[in-house]
Amino acid sequence: MKGISKTAHAGFSPLIPAVLVPPEVFTQAPPGFIPPPLNPSGARLETKELAPGVYGLLSSKPPVDNSGFVVGEHGVLVIDAHINGAMAGLIQTAVRQVTNKPILYVVNTNYHGDHTFGNYAFPPETLIVAQQKTAESMRDFEREKRFLLPTVDNDPTVFGDVRLRLPDVVLDEYLELDLGGRVVELYHFGHGNTPGDTVVFVPEARVAWTGNLIAGEGFIPFLIEGGAGAYLETMAKFTHTLEVATIVPGHGLLTSGTILGRYLPYLSELIEAVRKAIRAGQNLEEAIAATPLGQQYTKDIAGSDSPLVAQFVAFRVGIHRWNVWRTYQGMKGDPTYRGPEAAYAATHEKNAMFVLG
Repeated sequence: MKGISKTAHAGFSPLIPAVLVPPEVFTQAPPGFIPPPLNPSGARLETKELAPGVYGLLSSKPPVDNSGFVVGEHGVLVIDAHINGAMAGLIQTAVRQVTNKPILYVVNTNYHGDHTFGNYAFPPETLIVAQQKTAESMRDFEREKRFLLPTVDNDPTVFGDVRLRLPDVVLDEYLELDLGGRVVELYHFGHGNTPGDTVVFVPEARVAWTGNLIAGEGFIPFLIEGGAGAYLETMAKFTHTLEVATIVPGHGLLTSGTILGRYLPYLSELIEAVRKAIRAGQNLEEAIAATPLGQQYTKDIAGSDSPLVAQFVAFRVGIHRWNVWRTYQGMKGDPTYRGPEAAYAATHEKNAMFVLG
């Protein structure tokens, strides 16, 4: 291992604030917003080999979470632990169908419970790895349960068996994990969907797991917390740093690196549209009405009359309305809001990758 920091549970830095969405935020969202349906009841995780020793675990019930694992000579790295012990068990069963090597690491790509609540169900000797802000945010366990309730049909039994298990290894911006003959790279490019979004990358396979930072094919960014300017800067750094062929998103269908060409313009156009609405003196409701989701982000499913597609269309439009709402709030409340010009300029700066000890 290179550049890792083992940190006791009580040892997280008090200098890193937990920037969390309040549990009631889904009830405050604009009309048309639909909380992501994450109840895993009936979901299977289908194993897909993406390269030798590199596997995606794809949910049969999107947008219920995906996962995955990477096998080296010494052992296995798992990406995300899912929402409860039963789903974490499905991940481990999938690993055991491929190899008997020990599960050395579980990487949490963000702090939300659908990615972390299953941590406790992995063996004690497995090291849990997370970005520093993710690790800090995970500490408010009961709050996260309340936040997730609307996404699981308000059924608390979905995570009734869960016990909090915090990370053993904490990174800042970059970490390499050597599995034996195979190195897995972890990157934190900045604040996106959450403060600590982490990309898990297998260089020789050009496969990346992106958690909530990039959702599946056909999706748009989801500004669940934080601003569009920060998200745009993060995505620009991602594009500048990695050449990705295959993306296993945290939710939704398998996609490719070309989706970056969808995320960057969407965020830039969102910023400009909301800025224009504010300059025109529009209130929030008027700004939302004046900023529909562009056809270039919906044409992928044009002409389909499937009920599932109709549900997806409504869900995606709701996310866009949420994004307009959050961006409007950010611009009205923060006069130093960073626009796309600052975000793109930041990509010309050299990214120093290091880990805090």
